[in-house]
Amino acid sequence: MRSNVAFPAALAVLLCCGPHIVLGACNFAKTTINTSPGFDIVVSDNYKVLNDTTANIAYGLYCDSQPENINGVTRWFKVPVASVGTRIPVASGFLEALGQRAKLVAAEFPANLTNICIDKSKVKTLEGNDTSISVVFSNSASSDGPKSVRLPSDDSLAPLQKAEWIKFVAAFLNLEEQASTLFDSISAAYTCHAGNMRYLKRAPHAYWVEYTESPTTYQIITSAYQKNLLASAGATNASTNGLADNTNVAAFQAAVKDADFVFDQTLLKKFGQRITEWYSDFGYKDPQNQDVSFLTQRNIWRTDKYTSTSGVSNYPEFAYVRPDLVLQDLISVLEPTYNKAHALRWLFRLGGTTEDTTVIGASNYDCAKPWMSVVDKCTARKDFYGGDVDEDASSATSPGSISDNKDDGSTDGNDRGGSNSGRAGKIAGGVIGGIAIIALAVVATHYYNRHRRRVRTRALSESAFGSESIGLRNTRH
Repeated sequence: MRSNVAFPAALAVLLCCGPHIVLGACNFAKTTINTSPGFDIVVSDNYKVLNDTTANIAYGLYCDSQPENINGVTRWFKVPVASVGTRIPVASGFLEALGQRAKLVAAEFPANLTNICIDKSKVKTLEGNDTSISVVFSNSASSDGPKSVRLPSDDSLAPLQKAEWIKFVAAFLNLEEQASTLFDSISAAYTCHAGNMRYLKRAPHAYWVEYTESPTTYQIITSAYQKNLLASAGATNASTNGLADNTNVAAFQAAVKDADFVFDQTLLKKFGQRITEWYSDFGYKDPQNQDVSFLTQRNIWRTDKYTSTSGVSNYPEFAYVRPDLVLQDLISVLEPTYNKAHALRWLFRLGGTTEDTTVIGASNYDCAKPWMSVVDKCTARKDFYGGDVDEDASSATSPGSISDNKDDGSTDGNDRGGSNSGRAGKIAGGVIGGIAIIALAVVATHYYNRHRRRVRTRALSESAFGSESIGLRNTRH
């Protein structure tokens, strides 16, 4: 009888004070995440440590009682956090993609939030000493004291690197597995579309540019984000002339003269007249009469097509979270035959007759079924215009290639005085000559395409990790 009483008592002590209660207390997903450059997440039984390896800051996350004496951790957050504040738009986009928009209760500029699914009447202006907010995401780890958590907001990271920070934000919500699944789908789609662009016969040449007023500069943007997007979309972007002096407008014009497309991120203010403002900023006084392709074809594009009712661009809030959709926009501009059904979301043609922008609303964003968390599958392909015949020799004729000529037996006036054998000889000679030309064209196309593919593959591999040493070769002839 004594043993029967002692056993439950011992069991009670074990459940109360033993290690099992600690092991099961938080129920954290035992996943280890490591990105480079970026962050890593190490999960223990009753806490998680998030290391921002760029800023060299460690954040501790716990579910019940804050652990003590954890080496390197000086900031602790109880998770899942109850409320979120943000000083950067992308944090709102991450919350939206994770289905956690209701957690956002404060922002530096609430009026500039473009997500129509957020009740802005419940989002207050962020104050630095607000102790009611669980965590504040910012581009600085010190903006709001111990509640501050840094998120990268510049373009030094490649698109997928930037988007992967959704896992970092998700750790504060205990949603790492959900974030990893979503990001894996985004990454797979982005990589697939980029892989399809290897088969373009002619790589378009494009630059990302920006004008600043004070001080006056003319920039060809070479940050990892823009470089990787252009390379992934199949474009080259190495300037033949270079830009040694970014304060000289003539030097800028010479550097971008070989562009087929220009993508601009200048802060333009004259809505409805921004193309005129752009020409003035970059010193083009008679753009349509200059021998510059992107000017004569009006191929000047911007990323602020999708805006709030007050004209605030949605790009920094949603687009950084979904680089696969941004890439599809870019591809549709550079290679319209790739997916004719794709409707541009963020890109619009500044050089068009109208500024064709779209205001976010119920007709293009369903809060009940948000496209921010839905990734369409990409299929590997090479059947679009410019498909590479090098991989399929059985397809001798493709769009844009030499097609077989049919002899209908008709003769012209030049054959009337000759004999039948003479005409036959001419026909035979013509056929042989035609075959020779076709053969030469096929061989030339084979080596040309193989060269283009190697250049583009190298550019993609070099830009995959945001290296500033990318040297995309200009292969235009």
